[in-house]
Amino acid sequence: MPGEDQHTGEKGAWYVRTCPDGIKLGGDPNKPVATTTQDWVWLTTPPSAAAVLPAPAALAAQARSLLVLPKPSIASNPPEGSPQWVGVPTWEFLPRSGWAPVSAKAEVPGESVTATATPVSVAWAFGDGTSTVCAGPGTPFTAGTDPKASSPDCGHQYKISSGSAPGGVFQVSATINWRITWVGAGQAGTLNGLTTTTTIPVTVLQSQAIVTTG
Repeated sequence: MPGEDQHTGEKGAWYVRTCPDGIKLGGDPNKPVATTTQDWVWLTTPPSAAAVLPAPAALAAQARSLLVLPKPSIASNPPEGSPQWVGVPTWEFLPRSGWAPVSAKAEVPGESVTATATPVSVAWAFGDGTSTVCAGPGTPFTAGTDPKASSPDCGHQYKISSGSAPGGVFQVSATINWRITWVGAGQAGTLNGLTTTTTIPVTVLQSQAIVTTG
């Protein structure tokens, strides 16, 4: 409340007025902050219920912070835990069950906003200095498929073994990129995306040929 009240004895009351400035990206693009400006105003009649509701963009940022996104569950062929082989195609994929939108809602009496995260791509790093981005979760390897066949959409073929890597393994990571949209209070928009990552160790072996003479 202002220092010296000039409205003593008058009908009305002081109110804190909060005006949204927008979404401030700040140093971390994955954590946008809804910024506001506040000041004091004297009103002879209370503001309407609609006037005291927060800006939809502020609720959207809050809803985004409430999203609980799953980490990738890496699958491959040869399967996780078995060694990969130099020169043999590796299929990389994520279970379809984890490839689905996730939503969260932020609400106050009279207003609510829902933020939805939708997976759009997977960035793979194979530990040998190579990487790729796949537009979807990848195609699961099915029994009966030629083991020498390459994945139709998301795979890798190692050219070196992991023998000289720390611990004798490559660190393979999968990072899901999530697109964030929101809707509510008669408005809609987008926010900065989010990512979730999983890393696993993978052993890559190289078959050695032995030349013999008769």
